[in-house]
Amino acid sequence: MGDLLYAWARTGQKTPIGLDFNESGVADAAYAVGAGTDIEWLALQVHYQQMEPQPVTDSSGIKLWFHRDPPRFPLKFEILMSTRLVIPPRVVLDECVTCRVRAGGQVIAFRNHAHRLARDIWSDHWDANGTQLDSIGRLSAQEPQIIRHLPKVQDLRAGDTLQLHCMYDARHKNEVTTLGLDERTREMCNQYYVSSASLRFDCGAERLSPLSLAFDHVWASAERRYVIAESSPAAAVQIGQVPAVALDPARNVYFFHRGAGGFFSKGNLDFDPIVRLDSRGRLVSSFGRELFAVPHGLYADASGALWATDVGAHTVLKLDPLTGKVLMRLGTPGKPGAGTDTFNKPTDVAVDPSSGEVYVSDGYGNSRIIVFSAQGVYLRQWGSHGSGQGQFNVPHSITLDTRGRVYVADRENARIQVFTTKGDFVAEWPSRVGAFKATARIMKEPFRAHVSSIFYSASLDIFVVTEGAGVVLRSPSGCEVAQNSGMNWPHDAIILPTGNSSKAVLAGERGFVVVVAELDGKKLQWFKSDPRAAARQSMYG
Repeated sequence: MGDLLYAWARTGQKTPIGLDFNESGVADAAYAVGAGTDIEWLALQVHYQQMEPQPVTDSSGIKLWFHRDPPRFPLKFEILMSTRLVIPPRVVLDECVTCRVRAGGQVIAFRNHAHRLARDIWSDHWDANGTQLDSIGRLSAQEPQIIRHLPKVQDLRAGDTLQLHCMYDARHKNEVTTLGLDERTREMCNQYYVSSASLRFDCGAERLSPLSLAFDHVWASAERRYVIAESSPAAAVQIGQVPAVALDPARNVYFFHRGAGGFFSKGNLDFDPIVRLDSRGRLVSSFGRELFAVPHGLYADASGALWATDVGAHTVLKLDPLTGKVLMRLGTPGKPGAGTDTFNKPTDVAVDPSSGEVYVSDGYGNSRIIVFSAQGVYLRQWGSHGSGQGQFNVPHSITLDTRGRVYVADRENARIQVFTTKGDFVAEWPSRVGAFKATARIMKEPFRAHVSSIFYSASLDIFVVTEGAGVVLRSPSGCEVAQNSGMNWPHDAIILPTGNSSKAVLAGERGFVVVVAELDGKKLQWFKSDPRAAARQSMYG
């Protein structure tokens, strides 16, 4: 298939539509064609969708103007597009594609293309230093899909980042919508640029690659046992389900595991379920013996103190990270409830570093977020069971960013919900894994349709979310910028910067490590960033 030079759709008119590149303000802008150029032949394709009851006579076509002299400003037709579009039913979805400019150039015109569910399409633009510049081509996909001049020529430089957004309204749909050419039943997410011939960019989410550590990229496999301090080898503990992982300010990594126990275990565990590692994965210490029945959530606050949830005892504990001493206990041990001093299987904790307020996602039995002061005094709560805004179906994980926002992994609703610290709804990030609920049930692997956890890195200004069988890195707007999949129930994840640079970037080289707790995989995995862009596919419309 050749390269596109021009395209139009959904014009809604019968009069000719012209495009004079000289109107862009760039003199002598044209495509270089013929022998010795990249364009040696031209072909016209017209796609028809017959919606009328009677035959229709069509005379669609284009007129071309040729000149013998080569253009002083040779053009090319570039495309930003999603090749992995999946729209779950009954959602409003922002599909994002992140691109890094490899060779600079100028954009003089654009065209947006999608189908019936699509609304606005545009691209955000940042320079190499992270400064946001003018967006490109914001326009509804329901407008005539023709090439339009930009208000002014847009310069793109090597190292810049582009982030394509395609908004979809599928609130009236009862079925999944996937990528495809059929305008009636499928969707697309394309933005085309008419640009200088020098422009080059790479698009697609980055991959996360296994990282070599002091041991290997897998720690805590079912075969690995650990021995702490003076305990004898006979007392070595076998790693069981790993529901949680946490990161403290000193970059120590903690993980929570259940040994031979499970979600329905009774009685407190007679081993240390909390294990501390350094940032290279080397064993440091363990603690927590006889404190927990069913470990679940784990979090390290700005002071380094650990917070742990126990869905078996219906409690939240604050622990000294060096001694394991209990510093605070929230909830009534062994007594589930929906009051201000009880939980029903609480799942996770986050602490606001500025106020010290403690946010608990509660949980399996209650569908709420409940907030306490730094001293453990009840302050407020919000949420109820359901799928609407501010409702939850298993609020499973919680985190706070530096902008005063609270993010909740609403597991069974397959989404992230965003709130103010007072509980006012701000936004929703639906996950594409929500489209696979039926498949997950058939496979008897319900986690494949779950959004299980969310963690925020202030230094990188980025989120890591466990979605289905993988982990996804998302920008502050919720856009996917990196991912990995193929895991056995990833239940929690953290991200930590590497090296001296903590500059947040959206595409290209970055220094970070992602650590994933696999529940049924019974292991902890480290992944590093891999800036090699995903392969781009050719599609048109």
